[in-house]
Amino acid sequence: GRHRFSTYRNAMSSARARCCAPTSAALRGLLAAAVLCLTEIAKTAPRDNDAWIQAIVKIEVPIVRSVKGYPRHFLERCSATIVSPGPFPLVMSAWHCFEGYDAMASPVTLWTESGAISLKLEASGGSMSEDWALLRSTTEWWPDTWIPASPVRVPLGSRISAAGFSRPPGSNADESTGDTDRILFIDSDCHVTETSSPPLASSCVIHKGASGGAILGRTPSGSLRVYGIISAGDSAHVSYFYPADLLSSLIRP
Repeated sequence: GRHRFSTYRNAMSSARARCCAPTSAALRGLLAAAVLCLTEIAKTAPRDNDAWIQAIVKIEVPIVRSVKGYPRHFLERCSATIVSPGPFPLVMSAWHCFEGYDAMASPVTLWTESGAISLKLEASGGSMSEDWALLRSTTEWWPDTWIPASPVRVPLGSRISAAGFSRPPGSNADESTGDTDRILFIDSDCHVTETSSPPLASSCVIHKGASGGAILGRTPSGSLRVYGIISAGDSAHVSYFYPADLLSSLIRP
C-alpha cells in the first residue's frame, strides 16, 4: 500500500532477510534455508497456537488520485486486524489507507484463504495524527480467530510485536503486479520507545504494505491484545502506531 514508509532496503540484517530473500542455490541449499526460516519464525512469532496469525489480514481499498490534473483509480493495499467475532466482525486499519477512498467504485475487500470478504468503512480519524479506521463486514462471516483490542495503554519499554503484510525487502515488484506476493512479516524483537502522545513510537522494523497492521502485546495474564495500529516508519529503526485504547469506546464485539 501507499503510505509513509521509506523505500525498501535491498536486504535486512535480521532473520527476516534470510527467510524471505530470493535465492538461486541448489535444492539442498533451498531446503536448508526453508528449515532456517521455519526455525526463525518459530522463535520470533508471539505464539499461542499460531491461530492468532489468521486475524492479521490483507485489504484492498479503491481510491482516486489526481494524476496530471485527471482523476485516476487505484487500489491501496494495506493490512488490517480482525478485532471482534462474527457474524459481522469489526476490522481495524489505518486512515491513510483510505485517503481518496472511492466508496462508489467498489467495496473494500478483505482477503482470506477461502476468498474475498466485502467491508464497509464505519469510522476513521481523518488525518495522520488520527490514523485509524474501523470497518465491518457487510455480510455474515465468522472468522476463525480474532484478537481483542486493549482498552489500556501499552507501557513505555514494553516488549511488543508488529505484524503486517508486505513484499519481501528488495523485491522488484510494483503495484501493478497485484497482491499475491505480499507475505506476513512479524517483528517481535522490539519495544515501545515513546508513549507521551499519539502517534506512539517503537523500535519495530516494518515495511511498505504493513500500514493498518497490528502492534501486539501481552496482558499481565499472558493474553494477546492489539495495542496499536501500524501507521508509519522508516523501515530501518523506528515505526509509529496509533494506540488502540483511544478507540475502546467505538469497538464493540
